[in-house]
Amino acid sequence: MNKIVKQIAMLFIGLSLVACGKKEEINSVKEEINYKSVRTIDAVLSEIDKVSVSSGSLDSINEVEEVTKNRVDVVKINYKNGDQVKIGDIVLVLESQDVKSAYLDSEARLISAKADYNKQKNTYNKYKILYDEKLISEEEFLDIKNKLSSSEGTYRSAKASFLSNKKDYNDLTVKAKIDGTIANLDLKLYQNIEKELPLFKIVDNNNLRILSGVSSKDVIGLKIGALANVYVEGSLEPIKGILYEINPIADLSTRKFEVKIKIKNKDSKYKQGMFSRVELYTGKKEGILVPKEAVIIEELYSYIFIINKEKVDFEENEKKEAKEMLVARKKRVELGVSNGKNYEVINPDLKELNKVVVVGQYSLNDGDYIKEEK
Repeated sequence: MNKIVKQIAMLFIGLSLVACGKKEEINSVKEEINYKSVRTIDAVLSEIDKVSVSSGSLDSINEVEEVTKNRVDVVKINYKNGDQVKIGDIVLVLESQDVKSAYLDSEARLISAKADYNKQKNTYNKYKILYDEKLISEEEFLDIKNKLSSSEGTYRSAKASFLSNKKDYNDLTVKAKIDGTIANLDLKLYQNIEKELPLFKIVDNNNLRILSGVSSKDVIGLKIGALANVYVEGSLEPIKGILYEINPIADLSTRKFEVKIKIKNKDSKYKQGMFSRVELYTGKKEGILVPKEAVIIEELYSYIFIINKEKVDFEENEKKEAKEMLVARKKRVELGVSNGKNYEVINPDLKELNKVVVVGQYSLNDGDYIKEEK
């Protein structure tokens, strides 16, 4: 019995020694903290340009499309697509027997009507003298006067018809109405063309425009002459554009206001129909700017890391202790305008002078402890 009691006592002593050893081991361990080194920069609150970003296709400010008025035959083609023409240059010569006949017929009728009008006018002048001297009756005089009026009406009608037919005849010689470039000309010699069909276009490629749309908030304060950057497909450098027209009524489907922006197309480098992105400067505003390299793109969303000073509880030697630590916080942001090196970042939690990570951000996770490098 004594032997059993003695063994139990020895067991308790052994367990106590083990427990004490573990306690001493726990007390001797200090919690290790893993820091990540980064470089930061202060976010800056700056006055920046407000920009409305949209897209559209290039279009010519000035262009003329020639369309047949009558059924015609093509008898001469002086230019081809892409050729430059000046006002008055003869592009095509057409032929129409109907147009020519109508012109000659109306010319003959005009000559006849004019001769009769002059005859009636001379007769009226003679009878006017006789009537004033009371040598003829009023009835005779009014008859002569009515004949003159009828002849004058016939003459005026013949003249109008002649001028219309003369224009149609002259239009068979198709001349350039503006300076520009020939486009959409697809004709053959002696080809017969029905009326009201297009012949070709002349486009002014030196002056192009983009039709775009701005929201109601952006159109407020927008003025003619506002500047724009136009990025044409295939070109990395923007072209400077100028706003020259604002529609005061919003489009019913998009609720946007149409604006027209013109650009100079030096050497006709760009062509109609090319897709373009437009950055239209609509005013000034304050915004928070960060360097472009601070922005991380993940799954089509934009993020930045900011550094906060936060109190963190640590347990050491069985005691909890609050320490002030630098902690990385991941913030989703919307990207606003860019001034080249910086982005405007939009998030209601961001403030001026927030520390923004610019080196080391790709290895960070939200909540990491930070050491700043200088």
